[in-house]
Amino acid sequence: MIDPDKSGPSLENLVESFDLGEEVLHPGGLDTTRQLAELCHVGKDSRVLDVASDTGEPLCFLVETFHCQAVGVDGSKEMVRRAQKKAQERHLAVEIQQGDAHHLPFDAGSFDIAISECTLCLLDKEPALEEMVRVVKPGGYVGFHDLYWKGNAPEQLKRRLAEIEAEYPETLEGWKRLAVGAGLADVVAVDNSSLIPQWTKDFKKRLGILGQLWTICKILNRWGFRGLWTIQESERIFRSEHMGYCLLVGKKP
Repeated sequence: MIDPDKSGPSLENLVESFDLGEEVLHPGGLDTTRQLAELCHVGKDSRVLDVASDTGEPLCFLVETFHCQAVGVDGSKEMVRRAQKKAQERHLAVEIQQGDAHHLPFDAGSFDIAISECTLCLLDKEPALEEMVRVVKPGGYVGFHDLYWKGNAPEQLKRRLAEIEAEYPETLEGWKRLAVGAGLADVVAVDNSSLIPQWTKDFKKRLGILGQLWTICKILNRWGFRGLWTIQESERIFRSEHMGYCLLVGKKP
């Protein structure tokens, strides 16, 4: 696998480096979180783990909407800080801690449900999925949504996304195979590819003209014109006809 410069220009590093006012960092926003939760049968008193919980907004949403018990784990100290602050401000009993998705700091069978939102393609997918399955009780659910490559995607495009973003999406069938290989049964896949262009359009609308200009200035100041071009190239890949978006849920036997 390519080992990109973690401080180099990318959409991922842009979000990590600057507060762009976005609290939900995946296509479809909280509607996608709700869809995932419903397919995973999240309900009152369900104990839910969110792997790579980011800003904590989806976790807080789950608690407020489904009245479940929620735990988040994220590798970013800054994201954990933001999520903890958010939960405290909203007076929610949400537990959030820093940890490695490949070695989750929980005993086997600790949760009814484990989810991950738009993150698995950044991880070592097999062990991350296996860990999610391990910490869920038998009869519980594991679900995620993420990018996927359509069948005609050029290898050059895949390599370029890996170079810029360190992201390695599967094909839709590839994601299904990984889910089954991790020990899940009755795997359900939903194609949500239409979310990507709308998500980027809505994001720019929320930023507004001044917000977009502010972001460009920040990019130029940190990475220069080459960095701006690289980030725009990454966005074009995400919005290309070769990129899809899917949601998968399976049950632990």
